[in-house]
Formats: sequence, structure tokens, C-alpha cells
Amino acid sequence: MIHDLTIGHLDPAGVAQRRTTVLKPLNAEIVNRLLKELGSTDADGNATLGGAKVRLEDGFVVVPWLGGWTNRVSEEFALRLQRETGCLIADMGHRCVIEPALLAGLSEQANNTHAPQAAGRR
Repeated sequence: MIHDLTIGHLDPAGVAQRRTTVLKPLNAEIVNRLLKELGSTDADGNATLGGAKVRLEDGFVVVPWLGGWTNRVSEEFALRLQRETGCLIADMGHRCVIEPALLAGLSEQANNTHAPQAAGRR
């Protein structure tokens, strides 16, 4: 099963009901800067993190996280975005808020964690 991280200024009560209620939109400049720093683009020009497609939604972002491997680049993106904006990180599939301390980000790369590399940098 594939799990995504849904990142934004979301109503935490809605997460428990699998409702993505945006309280205020994310700052697009910060999102785009972090995507440029950490991500890449696929052949169709879509933003990717760790080689997997990112979904830019109305006021929030959905990034690939778990599914055969842990996408540490997505974790790093989520951690940086949360630090800069104070937004919430959620696993909507499991109806739970993910505390930043539970994510390793790129600090785990030295521990032989598999994360596919994107073909080209943005």
C-alpha cells in the first residue's frame, strides 16, 4: 500500500475523518523554493521528490512517502515546509497527524535507506 504525506494548514479534527480542510493556503513561494531545492521534474514537467510525482492541490501539497521504500526526500520536504510555515503533516490514509519527530528526512541517507534518485535536477 502506498502512503502519502498531506502537508498544509489543515484542520486536525478533519484528518481523523479523512477530510482535508484547509484553514489557510500554504505560501506558494516557499513550496516552490523547497521543490526546486529538493526536487526534480519528470518528462511531463511535473514536480517530483525522490523520483515520485508531487500533487499540488488547492492550498496544500501531497507528496509520496511510503510504498516499498521510504521516500526520505519527501520527508525532508515535509520537515522543511513544516519548520518554515508551521503547517501540519498528515497521513490521510491512516487518519493521523504525523509529528515531525517521526520523520527522518535526509539524515537517514547514511544508513543505507533506499530512496531512488531523480533523473534530473530542477
